[in-house]
Amino acid sequence: MDDVAVLHRNVMVACRVRHHPDEGYGRHVRRIHPEPDRDVDPVGLHLDDDRPVPPGRPWVMVNMVASVDGATAVAGQSGGLSGPADRQVFRAIRGCADMILVGAGTVRAEGYRPPRSLEETVAASRAASGRAPRPRLVVVSASLDLDPTAPLFADRDPADPPPIVATVASAPADRRAGLEPVAEVVACGETLVDLTGLLAVLDDIGARTVLCEGGPNLNHQLFAAGLVDELCISVSPKLVGGIGGEGRSLVAGPQLATATRLVLDRVLTEDGFLFCRYLVS
Repeated sequence: MDDVAVLHRNVMVACRVRHHPDEGYGRHVRRIHPEPDRDVDPVGLHLDDDRPVPPGRPWVMVNMVASVDGATAVAGQSGGLSGPADRQVFRAIRGCADMILVGAGTVRAEGYRPPRSLEETVAASRAASGRAPRPRLVVVSASLDLDPTAPLFADRDPADPPPIVATVASAPADRRAGLEPVAEVVACGETLVDLTGLLAVLDDIGARTVLCEGGPNLNHQLFAAGLVDELCISVSPKLVGGIGGEGRSLVAGPQLATATRLVLDRVLTEDGFLFCRYLVS
């Protein structure tokens, strides 16, 4: 039996696992690719992944949750697709990052707040490697349509550096003046945020791993520029269809000039979810 057939068989078996909605996370997380395991620690797996830093920029991860039919939101938010297992993997992936890159639209839609303190295993790993206790947020916004009093800025731990807001030279001066007391505002580009330039800035201030959490437009820009090294997708066991008329897809924008070749590195499963890690070849 070839590798594709083995993976298909394992996925089909995994999807027949009974649903236990009232139990806590971590009962039966199993790896089904490349070699099936009975139980694994998803936190340890993500922390141990090799992420070599490319020349001139950090390693870039994209992490999203999507329904089986490819939607990344229900009624405008990703929470309707999530669950205990997905939230645990989400926190583990965040624990690998020095910076979290996110578009302003996603910040507004999801009500972003400063990153929380990470669980003990992740915090110990970060401390041992001399990294900050929590990743730093980087918000991309050409228009600077952000509320300076929002929890993203107001609820920051005083010991943490302020969020970085990446904008453009032509951004409204009054909005920039309103954000500068609560954020580090950086102009990268004249009318569109230059993501290559932004990643160079993050590299200069010591970021080795940057995690992008969307939205789909920002994902598209990163893939189109060839700036993504790793894609993590949590496939939620739900069908969204046209709920709210805004299911949204993983990547939103014009067709990419060339298809991005992905290599499947790992598949985990728990409670009907599939957690896929791809590397960009």
